[in-house]
Amino acid sequence: MRVASRVPSPLLVVLLTLGLTVGLTVGLLAGAEARPAPVGQDPVKPGQAYAGDFPDPAVMRVGATYYAYSTTSYGLNVPMLSSTDLRSWKAGPGTAANPSGDALPRTPVWSAGTEQKDGRFHATTWAPTVTRLGPGRYVLAYATQVNRPGQLMCISVATAASPYGPFVDRSAAPVLCPPRGAIDPQVFVAPNGRPWLVWKLDHHPAVLYTQPMTRTGTALVPGAPRRFLARIAQPWEGSIIENPAMIRYRNRYYLFYSANSYASTRYAVGYLICKTWYGGCTRPRKRPLLATGGAIAGPGGATPFVDTGGRLRLAYHAWTAGSVGYPSSSTCQQSATGCAQRRLYIAWVRPDRTGRLAVVQRRM
Repeated sequence: MRVASRVPSPLLVVLLTLGLTVGLTVGLLAGAEARPAPVGQDPVKPGQAYAGDFPDPAVMRVGATYYAYSTTSYGLNVPMLSSTDLRSWKAGPGTAANPSGDALPRTPVWSAGTEQKDGRFHATTWAPTVTRLGPGRYVLAYATQVNRPGQLMCISVATAASPYGPFVDRSAAPVLCPPRGAIDPQVFVAPNGRPWLVWKLDHHPAVLYTQPMTRTGTALVPGAPRRFLARIAQPWEGSIIENPAMIRYRNRYYLFYSANSYASTRYAVGYLICKTWYGGCTRPRKRPLLATGGAIAGPGGATPFVDTGGRLRLAYHAWTAGSVGYPSSSTCQQSATGCAQRRLYIAWVRPDRTGRLAVVQRRM
């Protein structure tokens, strides 16, 4: 109190204003768990095999080839991999115009980032997913930071003629940017062909929503309300629910999600069975579908897809048991085990007659 009484009145006003601004910023970011820049990630080299950091993976199958996309890693806005067997993966090819093989070399003008010497614009992107809307039309949905005070993460989309990209986003504003931010988007195509955006409202307690998009999958239907899908409901979920991803499989709608703290062994994957693609979702079990066990820890960021044999698969990331959370320095690079990374795994899950899922195989 004595110190405060000696601060000149104008300066006190400035300090109070700064404190309020910081408090508001912290409040806005409360929904997005603090995610430090990863240290010691394996390099992603165009056209070469890769088995390193690949958080929040999304896999899409086109014919007999699988394409995977992840949250920003090793300086790439959207790293992408391809595989024909779901075991070995290699980075996307580099080209003269896109030598890094980045699936999204540039984010839009409204996003925060830095210009690179190679012509790319590096920005933080989270949980990208790619959806095929027709021959030669692929839509990448992702979250990125808005270039304005508050550091909100908002949702945008980019398009490409090939799964390899490069995806292009020429938007003048985000597709979705509520006051508290939005992350973890997925474009789900309903049986009538209408794309729907599945997403997370980024605050605590988090809520998962969906709403219809235009036929191009690049904008929301004007005036169409968002539909509630899920919120935190079980003890194991802690205070975080995120990464919603829907699929229709054997005439049922499954909504997968991750919950709890991503940098811990408590992070896990759950699912709901929904009456429709826009709601009526219930949890069929009180435990996670995928949780820490054996050699993997903190599995999450799961997205479903169907393999060439018609089996339901989940692409997800996980830490190696005993090495959870990104390190604070690069000294781990000299250790025998290397640095902690969230690596890509593929699970096989199968429904019973009631639709409840069981894990047949945790990893390939």
